[in-house]
Amino acid sequence: MSSEEKKLHNTTTASAMEDGDVQIISSASSTSETNNSSNKSTSRESISTSSTGILRMRRKSSRASSGGSGDHPPMSNAESGRSASSPVDDDHPEKQNRKVCMLRGAMIVTLLTATVAVATLVYLYVTRDEERNFQTQYQDSVSKVAEAFQYGIDTKHDAASTFSAIYTSIYGNIVQEVENQKPVWPNATLPFFAEKAKDLLKISNGRALSFNPIITQDVNRLEWEAHATESAWLLGDKSLIVPPPDFTWPNNRTVSFGIYSRDADRNVVYDPGFAPGSRYEDVLVPVWQIHPIKTNEKAVMFNLHSEKNRQRALDDMLEYEVPTLTAILQLVQDSETRPSSILFFPVFDNFETPEDFPVFDNVGMPLVNGTNVVGSISIVFSWDTLLQRILPNYIKGMICVLQSSTGQVYSYSVSGNDVTFLGEGDKHDPKYDKYKEVVQATLGNTAEQIGQVDYLITYTLVMYPSQTFENEYVTNRAGIYTAGVVLIFLCTSALFLLYDYLVEDRQQKTARFARQSANIVDAMFPAGFRERLYKSHQNNNSNSGSKANSRRSSDNDEATIKASNRTNGENRSRSQSPSRRRSSTMGRKIVTLQIDKFMKGTRSAPKDHIPTNYSNGDDDKPIADLFLDTSIMFADIVGFTKWSTERSPNEVFTLLERLFWEFDELAAQHNVFKLGTIGDCYIAVTGIPNPIEDHASLLTQFSFAAREKVREVCAQLDAEGLDTLKLDMRFGIHSGAITAGILRGTKSRFELFGDTINTASRMESTSVGGKIQVSAETAELIKLDRRGKWLVKRDGMITAKGKGELQTYWAEPNPVGSRVSFSDEAIDHLPDDDFNKLESQESDRYYQHEYDKQEEKEGLSADEKV
Repeated sequence: MSSEEKKLHNTTTASAMEDGDVQIISSASSTSETNNSSNKSTSRESISTSSTGILRMRRKSSRASSGGSGDHPPMSNAESGRSASSPVDDDHPEKQNRKVCMLRGAMIVTLLTATVAVATLVYLYVTRDEERNFQTQYQDSVSKVAEAFQYGIDTKHDAASTFSAIYTSIYGNIVQEVENQKPVWPNATLPFFAEKAKDLLKISNGRALSFNPIITQDVNRLEWEAHATESAWLLGDKSLIVPPPDFTWPNNRTVSFGIYSRDADRNVVYDPGFAPGSRYEDVLVPVWQIHPIKTNEKAVMFNLHSEKNRQRALDDMLEYEVPTLTAILQLVQDSETRPSSILFFPVFDNFETPEDFPVFDNVGMPLVNGTNVVGSISIVFSWDTLLQRILPNYIKGMICVLQSSTGQVYSYSVSGNDVTFLGEGDKHDPKYDKYKEVVQATLGNTAEQIGQVDYLITYTLVMYPSQTFENEYVTNRAGIYTAGVVLIFLCTSALFLLYDYLVEDRQQKTARFARQSANIVDAMFPAGFRERLYKSHQNNNSNSGSKANSRRSSDNDEATIKASNRTNGENRSRSQSPSRRRSSTMGRKIVTLQIDKFMKGTRSAPKDHIPTNYSNGDDDKPIADLFLDTSIMFADIVGFTKWSTERSPNEVFTLLERLFWEFDELAAQHNVFKLGTIGDCYIAVTGIPNPIEDHASLLTQFSFAAREKVREVCAQLDAEGLDTLKLDMRFGIHSGAITAGILRGTKSRFELFGDTINTASRMESTSVGGKIQVSAETAELIKLDRRGKWLVKRDGMITAKGKGELQTYWAEPNPVGSRVSFSDEAIDHLPDDDFNKLESQESDRYYQHEYDKQEEKEGLSADEKV
């Protein structure tokens, strides 16, 4: 039997894995070896047959372990017959799987239904709550605006009424008759006018307050103009008496000029005393006393009755003897559009006294009780002032549309204390028409005095919310809450599905591992021995609580491991070819699994796990083993020390991080294990923890790729200004046995020990920048892997510290395609044609190798070989 067949026969397999424990069942069958024939043709046939048989056995074993084409292992005839004849009861796996799937589906449907229901309820509740809040705030704002709007009109009306009463109380006809004086109307000039007017103007929030006498063209105009010239000094502005010398017309106009108006070209002219289109054509209403006089001094003596917008309101006041409002005006003081109006309040020559309380003169005769309009009090104001400082600051974007009976329409936006003029016309959003609210402005008890008169100018304020107003209350909160609810349910569902997946995956892995273990055991042992083996395993489990049995089992395992290691050592000493030292022992499998678990998991151990003795079984023993077939690579940056002294720490670590990051990526691609870094030295190993047949070639290929990556990274960093083109890397590789294990402590770490590491370090230190130096041992392994073309023998011997003189090789990539290795799974899935080709190639390769070995053993000369 060939050595490969012996290795396949002496297998060590994991039979079961449960709760993280690895239980090993080993089986070894001793067979007698066949005598080697001296006939080389017979050897060749034997070698070729064994190579082909091994490949077929690998494929067969792979298919058997995977259960053929399906997921379940193949059943024996007895088992299949038993399954076919037995009915499907409630405990049948397929029926149980259906129940689990139905329950899983019901759970998902329930979660989805609950998600939709709760999300809908949350959305509706929050949406309706926001809508109610929006409507409540809007109605509250409407009430505030309507109340403030009417209050602004009322304060102006009351201020004008109060000032009108002041004039009547001082210059009224009854007062004059009581004092035995002649009536003074219209020649009334109130001393200290500004002091009396300023507080009332402030209360009314107006822009100007004035007294305007009623003058008749042919009756008292000249008399009043003379009175005005004499009383001009009471107006409070000297320029109305004597103009400054630098003033020009019409700015140098004084009171003595008389009552004026403006013609069609807006030029100042002496008023003709005739108002065409008015109900009182010969009436003049000049501005006489005004506050504030500053900025309004040129309005003195202007005939208000000469302008159409003012004329109508004055005619209404004279006719109905009630306060009136003008149409919307644009005042000359305003450079931008600002809708304004004037409130005219009549000044009467007498107070109307009740008939039950007559007034008598100084001789006891009753005075006539009658009133006539002899003047007017006017308050100029802008409509936006009626909307200021009404709403709280959190109210934004309420639309107020001011409409006059003359057809004028202007829009405002009210936000807290601020009022923004939107422009002429109705600027509200039509989608808010359903929220329309209207308030009608009233001037005192005008309607009660004269009834409903269509001719009077009236004002209406129409209110709407805006999108800005609505956005303050109707937000995306409903969507956010709904999304939150949906997200919670989705996360819950995802966690449920993830948990279900993990449980299912764990169960499938456990079942798959159990099936594979059962298939291996079935293939290794006959049925009778197999049943006895199972029974023995069950007995061992039932007695696992006994310390004696545990200790005995541990000793047996240890003895088995030691015996296996001794066998390996003997086989290794007898073998002349390094490529045949790759058999795995039972003990090595245990330690390899532990090391592999450590390398994939945590690298630190709790302090209480540090062993103090090794008397408690295998768990406390060091995790270490001897790996016979490994390769170590040291790679060091040439010129790094000098370069790093000239660079900042950031630049140094930029180079190391980027370079070693690329190395890590290459290591993952080439199945190379990174041991670590020491400064600028990168250390990598192959053959640990899992044996690799072509570990030397694999590590050499990694070195080729790493060397190219060094040049690429240095070129990139040099372009960034790091001056790295002068840097290079030297590589050293050596192959041999290594002691590897986990050195436990507060910071546990994976360590390698042995002379192989020292030799690999010497290979690197004696190498040259940009070169990959390999030892003779590594070169031999590369040759056995049919990659001898990579090697170039180094001229002369090198002197290595502690090693003396050594012959080494340079490694350069082979332009010819390299050998491709296939795993058992890959072989199992190869098409038949590809498998036959691979089988033929493997047979030829194996045949050539064994033939060379046989020739070497028989000591053939060079001529004989030819």
